[in-house]
Amino acid sequence: MNISSIDLVIVISYIVVIIFYGIWKSRNVHDSADFLVAGRSLGLFVLISTLVMTEFNTATMVGFSSFGYKAGFYSQLILLASFIGFMAYTFIVAKRWKRINATSIIELFEIRYNKSFRLLTTFMIVILLLFFSPAYLRAVGLIFASSLGISLTTTVIIISITVLIFSVIGGLTAVAHTNTLSFILTLVALPLMWYFTREHAISLGGIEQVFEEKYLSINPVGMWNDPQLPFSFILSTYFLLFLIYMQSPWYAQLMTAAKNEKVAYASMGIGAVLIVFVYAFSIQVAAYVKVGFPDLTDPQLALAMAINNWLPVGISGLLLAVIIAIGQTTMGTIWNNIVSITSNDIYKRIMHPDATEKKLLRFSRIMTLAIALFTIIVSITIVDQVINTLFVGNIIMASLFFPALGGFLWWKTGEKAVWITTVISIVSGFGLLLVINQTSGYDLNDWMFFYYVIICPAIILIGIIISYFEKPSEEYLLKKVRFFNKVGAPWFGKKEYHKYLEYLN
Repeated sequence: MNISSIDLVIVISYIVVIIFYGIWKSRNVHDSADFLVAGRSLGLFVLISTLVMTEFNTATMVGFSSFGYKAGFYSQLILLASFIGFMAYTFIVAKRWKRINATSIIELFEIRYNKSFRLLTTFMIVILLLFFSPAYLRAVGLIFASSLGISLTTTVIIISITVLIFSVIGGLTAVAHTNTLSFILTLVALPLMWYFTREHAISLGGIEQVFEEKYLSINPVGMWNDPQLPFSFILSTYFLLFLIYMQSPWYAQLMTAAKNEKVAYASMGIGAVLIVFVYAFSIQVAAYVKVGFPDLTDPQLALAMAINNWLPVGISGLLLAVIIAIGQTTMGTIWNNIVSITSNDIYKRIMHPDATEKKLLRFSRIMTLAIALFTIIVSITIVDQVINTLFVGNIIMASLFFPALGGFLWWKTGEKAVWITTVISIVSGFGLLLVINQTSGYDLNDWMFFYYVIICPAIILIGIIISYFEKPSEEYLLKKVRFFNKVGAPWFGKKEYHKYLEYLN
């Protein structure tokens, strides 16, 4: 092993504490609502902790830190994407998701549209989450395996079992409360890692030795086609995160888990600021690492190099515990989200509509175990490039932007329009990716720009046009009224909504 005895004790101690704390918090789990949405009772600090630790996931952390290694401080421009996405979510949909108070995002699509569209989105989101879950797990494995000197397979199993033990017992209740401990640990450890790596970099001559001046400031001018990190890619990320955050299934579930609308709203706003800070630490650490290790063949290992080589004994163990914490919190939330959808939208609604609470809770726990096994197998056999996997998987998320945001904000959003835009988004996204892969001179950066900056807005415009000319049935008009009575009046088409209300009265 590459780890000292003291650091190993710290890591093992964290694992033991987090398991027992999660089990202890699970003592209040009595039904499926406690298991899937934490009894809809999470307070502000617990919810902020869970939101930050879910967003601050290992896959994005590894990906963003690799940008820091390649493009220095300039790469921090990409963090504006997360901030914009989170703040937009805060002001536009946080309270509306809480008003629905559903156990999963899927319920929106039935109460706003119809059962058939709900079935489509159930399939899509389950596939999406099963796609994301191994990528997140592999990311934490990359860092942890390198630091411990053990195989990726062993690392993945250790982390998965840690999360599984308390998740299968307590569901989101256990996940949310263990996230709080992980959040506190992260806020302590990340600044320490930043301090020590910065001091090492300065002692070796500073980052000016390995980066051109353009990479030392946050300035996009002249960087559109930069070879290390083109601003066209960063701009695409701004569009991407705005397109996917609104209908993110894990955030919708967490809004439901909040004890009231104010907590849901405030947690997203505060979380937006904290997320920028924690990712900025990771990016800057990776940039400093390049001073001592300028020729890494895989930039994704920059953080592991800092932990292995530049941190004092004790601090290394603390950071390894943080890596487990980040992986644990993300995996726990994602697994619980998949279980919530499969339990309520497949098992309860399709397979066994008459299932008792006891059967539903038992099924949820069995599904947690099954999903954990699936995640382990896929993460060590298929998933390779973590950040690329996430960007491609986000095609499914982006395809639901118009149905979700249009459903919340516009009276006229039509049933046919959401079907058409969703299908076009998926077909065009994967079709363009296939073309790009077979065309010389283009790469994933080009695909992201064409798809998220040009094609997705065009598809939204198509949805608007179709909805405008679509003639809704009387049944659908009544459904829209019931929906907006529940979540609040639409931003657009408010007069039509009130006019129809007057007509009904």
